[in-house]
Parts: sequence; C-alpha cells; structure tokens
Amino acid sequence: MAEEEEPSRPFLVMGDIVHDLKLLDFPEDWVSVDCRRREAYGCGVNGDRIVNGLTLFMRAGPDDDPDLHPRLCIRATDQVYRCVGSEIDDEMAEIYGRRIRLFGDVYTVAGDVMVLCVSFVARHDSAAFRSYYLVHDTAAAALFLLPRRPDDCHPICTTFPLKVGEDKYSLVLMAERSIPGGRTQPVLLTWSPPPPPSPNNRWNYQLDTTCPWVLKPRAREHGDRFSASVVFLWKGNAVWGDLGQGILYCDCGDLIHGPGPADFKCNMLPSECRDSDTDYADQAPKHVYRSMGCVGDSIWFIIIESSYDCPGETTVKVWTLDRLSEEEKWNPRREFKMQAIWKLDGFREKGLPETAVPKYPMFRQQDDGILYVLLPEPYTGGNAYAHLVGIDLSSSCDAMRLVENRRLSIPWMDHPVFLDPHFFGRRRQN
Repeated sequence: MAEEEEPSRPFLVMGDIVHDLKLLDFPEDWVSVDCRRREAYGCGVNGDRIVNGLTLFMRAGPDDDPDLHPRLCIRATDQVYRCVGSEIDDEMAEIYGRRIRLFGDVYTVAGDVMVLCVSFVARHDSAAFRSYYLVHDTAAAALFLLPRRPDDCHPICTTFPLKVGEDKYSLVLMAERSIPGGRTQPVLLTWSPPPPPSPNNRWNYQLDTTCPWVLKPRAREHGDRFSASVVFLWKGNAVWGDLGQGILYCDCGDLIHGPGPADFKCNMLPSECRDSDTDYADQAPKHVYRSMGCVGDSIWFIIIESSYDCPGETTVKVWTLDRLSEEEKWNPRREFKMQAIWKLDGFREKGLPETAVPKYPMFRQQDDGILYVLLPEPYTGGNAYAHLVGIDLSSSCDAMRLVENRRLSIPWMDHPVFLDPHFFGRRRQN
C-alpha cells in the first residue's frame, strides 16, 4: 500500500472498530492492504477459503474529515459468507436462514504486527457464530487466521494477545483449561508464525491443520481474577495491567522458553486506586478514564477523576513504578486540575474546548513523558469531533506544556488506536 501522509502527523489515530466495507459509503476512497502470504491454522475445513477471501482496507485522509478520516475496514468475498453459513445447523437454517454478518475489532498493535478479532454473526444468535484472530504481519505482507482458543480452554484476564519478540515473535494469552472432575488448570497459550516456505522445499510444505495454540503450564495466581485492559512489554518482562487492581508480570524468556511453569508475579495499585465493591457499577469502562503503559524507564498509571459539573475541577493523577517487584510501591509523580491545562500557552489561542472532561488517556513509548487525551467538542448535531491534546509531563518540576493538538472526526470510538503512518508500507528483509 502506497499513500502519501502529511508530514505533520507523526502517527494516525483511529477507532478500534473495523466495519464491513460493503456497508460503507465511498468505497473508492479505500486502499487494499498488501497480504501476499495467507495461511489458516486450525480453523476447520473452510479456514483456507476464509483467509483467502478476506481483505483489509485502509483510509488515511485528514483527521477532521468525517468521510476520509483514518480508519480500517474489512471485506469478505461471497464465498466466505457461503462457507461460514454452510456450518449453521440445518434446523436453525430452516428457521432463520444462513445469512451472516461480519464484524471486526483491532485488539493489539505492536511493532509490525496487528491482531484483529474477526467475528461472523448469524441471524439466530447475537453472539458470534464463528470468531477468529486475524494476524497481519505488515513487514512480511502476511495474513494469518487462528482460532480464538482451543476447544477445552477459555482466556482469562484479557482476550487481547500480547506480542513477545520482534522478527521471531509469539502471541501469548493467559487461559484456563478444563480437566476431568469439573476442575480447571491454569495455562498459557502461545502461537508463533512458522517460517515462509522456501522455493527449494515448497513441494513438501504443508500447513498444520490442528490447533495452532501451544499450551504451557503456569502457576495459579491472585492475578487470575484480573481483567486486563492493557498488555505491554517492559525491560524484558511481559505485563498485563488491570486498571482497577494492579499488574501481573513475567520474564519474557521464562514465558516462552522456560522449562517449567511460567513464574508470574503481581504488584497491586495503591489502595486508593483499586476497585471497591461499588466501583464502576454504573460508570464508564475503566479505560475511558484510566491508562497504563511504559514511559521511558518507568511504568506510568493515569487516573482522570472527572467532574462534569465543573470540568475545570477534573483532576488528573499520575503514578509511576520504577522497577518490577511485588513489594515495590507506586510513586505519585504529578497531580493537576484541568484548569491548569487551560492556562498553558496555546490552549485558548487554538480554540480548545474548556467545557470538556478529558477521556482516553494514552501513551506512546516513543514519546517519553507525553500524556495524550481526547477533549470532545460540545455536540451540536451532525458529525462528532474531539481534539487530541498532548501534554508534556517529562519535567521533574511542575512545568507542563502542550505539544500536540489535532482535531479528529470521531463518529464512534471505544479504544483509540495509535498507528504509525507508514505501518502498512513496511517490509522485512528475509
């Protein structure tokens, strides 16, 4: 895919929802994503037909254009719909037919790899009839289709796979496996892409149609009750972050190559930041006002304590963790109210909204010490907009400054996704 990007945009911002291209207007504005290698693993007799019939499309127009703003979508051939529909039970098909709808979500973006969840929904059930992980390795121009899990396992903590490694990488999920007696066994699920077939041995290259997930034992942990919203790597460790409880972490070498059960450890958030029995019963999901990620040599944890009656009184708190251990304490790094941001140079000059409570705090590992938030504009009907604002918090003193301001068209956004503008143009040298 070749498309010129504006030099003023060091990254793209888009929503995580991936719509069916057939349902969208202006299909000519989309560019197909190059996927020369397509393989399905453990996805049944129709796996190859499905992965060969799916195409990703990208659009990277102006941020504030409601018809062209950055977005990802997917298209399936008629054969894909027929294949999935043919798997519907005949009795159900007699009543409801075999009509199938397609949905997708971006789950993980790490390095050259994007992991999506692709779901096919039938008319007889609102839940997904068939659901897969679709792994796009942009540097290898490859598209892999995987089952969401083995039949006897179910993911815990999060369904977002963690990518471990660079060129030779693995995807990792925490899960529980059902065993006789109604019990469960804690396990890790890992998958690594096989090397591409060599021209010299293509004649005997055969894909493995069995379940591709490799099971590795792990110890049962307190963190099994976590519900992780973020997964990331930090200083050779794999980290799962529950924004209302704490982090679960494990050495990457032990995670993938260790001879025994993976050794996980847990570090809890400060007591005043943890969930209580009444928290979030009728509130927005935690990731709307909280975030966690690696920033320089620390892990940062952000809380936005919203005040809709008086947006200026909204408080932003920043905590940091400098090393991973079960005894290490989170340190309060910064606390400020939004009215302090209103006074920064450029805020009023650029027309940024003072009526907005910030949402979706985000980090980029490349931008040491910069907190990004979305400031929604007051909705007046028609298209919805928000400003992406970057606040530099890297100074050890109280000084802050605005370093980013972009107006975004946001018709719907659940998990904002940051994407390198040249993500789909990368190629790995073999």
